[in-house]
Amino acid sequence: MAIPVYVVTGFLDAGKTTFLNNLLNKYSWRDVRAFVIQFESGEEEFQGRHLNCYKLSVPKKILEQRPEQIVERICSSIEEQPFDEIWIEWNGVVPFSELQSLLLHPSLRGLCQIQKVVHIADGENIENLLGRTGASLPEQIANSDFVVMRNVDSAVTYRRIRRLVNGLNPGVPLYKVKEYQELYKQLFGKKEHPVNLFLLMVIAMSALYFMAKPVLEGAQIPVNTIVNVFLGIILQAVPFLLIGVLLSSAIQVFIPQSFIERRFPKSIGMGMLVAILGGFCLPVCDCASIPVFRSLVRRGIPLPVAVTFMTATPVINPVVIVSTYYAFSGNTGIVVGRIFFGIVAAVLIGLTMGFWPPKGSVLAGGAFDRLLCSCGCYDDVESITTFKGKAGLFIRHSQAEFFGVGKYLVMGSFIAALFQVMGTGLFTKAQDGAGLAVSILIMMVMAFVLSLCSSSDAIIARSLANQFPMGAIMGFLVFGPMMDIKNVLMLSSGFSKAFIVRLLLTSLSICFVLVFLFFNWGGM
Repeated sequence: MAIPVYVVTGFLDAGKTTFLNNLLNKYSWRDVRAFVIQFESGEEEFQGRHLNCYKLSVPKKILEQRPEQIVERICSSIEEQPFDEIWIEWNGVVPFSELQSLLLHPSLRGLCQIQKVVHIADGENIENLLGRTGASLPEQIANSDFVVMRNVDSAVTYRRIRRLVNGLNPGVPLYKVKEYQELYKQLFGKKEHPVNLFLLMVIAMSALYFMAKPVLEGAQIPVNTIVNVFLGIILQAVPFLLIGVLLSSAIQVFIPQSFIERRFPKSIGMGMLVAILGGFCLPVCDCASIPVFRSLVRRGIPLPVAVTFMTATPVINPVVIVSTYYAFSGNTGIVVGRIFFGIVAAVLIGLTMGFWPPKGSVLAGGAFDRLLCSCGCYDDVESITTFKGKAGLFIRHSQAEFFGVGKYLVMGSFIAALFQVMGTGLFTKAQDGAGLAVSILIMMVMAFVLSLCSSSDAIIARSLANQFPMGAIMGFLVFGPMMDIKNVLMLSSGFSKAFIVRLLLTSLSICFVLVFLFFNWGGM
């Protein structure tokens, strides 16, 4: 079993050694054999007050010129003493990726693995340092599991620094240096595996169903109908989600970054054309396009191109085209209209991301999210060269991503089932006497809350064709596959809230304007 590695990062004199002294000596009762490796020495020296602590100091010059020597020294130390954990005080001006490469050396790969990364920051000078230290400090913050702040005297300063840190690593926990009990839980608490979390959620929902069923049936709520619709949505979505997850993992594991940089079109226009063609060729729905979308962003594909792919694919893929054709009894006008509006809307949504790029990172893991695997480990995909190693990483990626995204799919599907059974009547009543603009908005909102699979939403749209004008039906068919409740929840597993909100509002606005203008001017 690999030895867990805890990394402490931060700029010079941020208080890394002080933090280690206080934390390790405060919890020396844990009775563990700790190996402390210091890649930087400041004013304070590490003081291991208990006998089970061994220290190794590595000068920056050795790190830069003879990394192989460091690997040999670490390996020999581990062979001499079977350590329970390794603590690394990383150099504040050296990129985190160099430590990652060091620990992924063939001699160390099986011996140790990064468990947690904590960044120590001085509240008095972090803003100045971020502007003067290049990419090293932002990268360290972006790859931290949580951040510990020193010299934060006021609530105003704390909030300002929290906004600054969250800009680099959205959602990262922020603690004050004296909160040792909470830090202890964060450092040594075990993180639940995505499979376990998924199973716990399923068990909890099942228990809630059996407990609440008698009460709900007494209130004349059609529980069985809701459950049947919920299971129907899940059964429709899971195969496509699995396809998307496998394709996403294959992109991350088997396609090198260098290949994408060489082969992918350099211009945004050509990239969008490739994205549209990919949408026509891939028989996947919206559930599958989101994992692929994240992989494309992580692999460095321009955001406008990746967004175009994600929004176009569930509207124009072959399965959707065929299902729309049969649902509307061979009406090619509706099929062509759906394809046309889907492509135009997707391109416009993508272009907005190019002309007005989102501020900060769109990925929830921070600006340097590509250094981390989607399964949460710190493996460097590029360093794994054997097929066996890549196959193992592919399986691990697929499993973690499927169950990680799957829990959001389950929650979104349940909410959608409630609306399908109990809320559809509200939308049809709101349509009475409404004009074209209101009708389009009603149907687009209905598409969002019903969260239908894009491969079968045309059937529902056809059933509503006698109650809503064709413009509203087209808004339903175009916007629904791009954005709905389950899509938003699935996006939240990998993207920042600000980006998701912007993508939702942009998609809604563009789809509405396109459809309204066309049908208001007498189209179809």
